[in-house]
This record gives sequence, C-alpha cells and structure tokens, in this order.
Amino acid sequence: MVIKGLIFDKDGTLFHYGGTWAPWCDLVLAELSEGDVDTAGKLASAVGYNPDLREFLAGSMVVGASAAEINQAWADLLPNHSFEDVDAIAVKHLKSLPSLPVCDLKMLFNELKSAAMKLGIVTNDYEAFAFQQLKNEGICDLCDFVAGFDSGHGVKPSANPLLAFGKAVDLPMQNVAMVGDSIHDLRAGRAAGVGMTIGVLTGAAIAEDIEPFADLILDDISAIPANLIG
Repeated sequence: MVIKGLIFDKDGTLFHYGGTWAPWCDLVLAELSEGDVDTAGKLASAVGYNPDLREFLAGSMVVGASAAEINQAWADLLPNHSFEDVDAIAVKHLKSLPSLPVCDLKMLFNELKSAAMKLGIVTNDYEAFAFQQLKNEGICDLCDFVAGFDSGHGVKPSANPLLAFGKAVDLPMQNVAMVGDSIHDLRAGRAAGVGMTIGVLTGAAIAEDIEPFADLILDDISAIPANLIG
C-alpha cells in the first residue's frame, strides 16, 4: 500500500479547535440569547458546549455535526428566530474568528507536495470559510480539493466527500489516507475504503476515543512526513 493522497479534516486537525471555536460560540450565543443567561445556557447545552469552562463536551455537535445541523438545533430553541436568522448570525461571527494553526502549515504542505502527494480538505464547516482560512495560511493553492458541508458532496461521517476527493484527483481510495481528530473523520475514512486512517490529538478527542478507528495516532499533523514519506 502506497499513500499518494491525504485528506485532512480542518478544525482540530489543521487548526487548534478550542482557540477557534470557543470564541465563536461565545459571540453567537451572546447575540442569539440577547443577553438572557437561561437562554444562552440552553443553547450551549444543545450543542455540547460548556461556556463557563469554554470547552466542548464529548459528542459535541460543534465538533462533529455540520454547520447547518448546529444552526438548526439553535433555531429549534428560538421561536423568534428562523434558521436563516441563526445562519446569518453564525456566518457573521465567522469573519472575526482567530485561526490557530497546529504547526507551520505552509511548510508542511510544501513538503507533502514535494513528495507528489495530492492534498484535500474535507470539513463539515462552510466551504467559503474553509477557503478563507486556507488562503490566510498561504496553502489554498497547495490543495487539490476543498469541500465543506455546503459543497454538494454530503457531510462526514458519510464517505461521499472523501470519494469526491478520490475522483477529483484520480486516485484509488486504497492510496488515500484520511487525517482527522474525531470519530466522524475516521469513520468517514473507513466507510470510503481509504488505505489508512490517521488520528491526531489536536482536537477535543483523546487517544482512547479514536483508537478503535485509527490505523495510526499522531500528536499532530507535523509528524506525517516522518511516518509516510521518511
């Protein structure tokens, strides 16, 4: 088995999770709740976020679900807000989010491209925000494929967005590795028949959570070249 393509999850894999998404949750919840503490608490609980500790709970929707699913969960609790209202507020606050890469992404991606790797990003976040973050880090042009929940390929843990990568870069899935920090990522890899699933510990999950679904577990993605290309 030779790995010739890598599919990366975005949040918790390329970027530190809590440093990016805790500020976003705080801003969105404050606006949606209009300052009402009880409402803010219900909204936070609905998606598995602890605003006091600024941490995401095991099974948090923010970690595993698509942006549309998160927004719908909030809209269901807000009789005076439509899904479109919630979505607009969520998107608005994406524009001010900090991006905290787990390593020098440009250096890593250049090294992988030098080894003739095809590189893709599959996220359950918005496609436009994914492109924004990748451009900010100078790696957008190094990616052969980028898909969000709204790109038309489905969402993880479905295999479909991963299969779309394989088709786009003309690689059999047994020559592709899926890299992610969550069970959703690795289950998607297994469902797509990838040659290797690689779990990383830069997200909300711990090693014991992802071990049953990972062929290899790394502290972070900077260790990929040493493990795959020597």
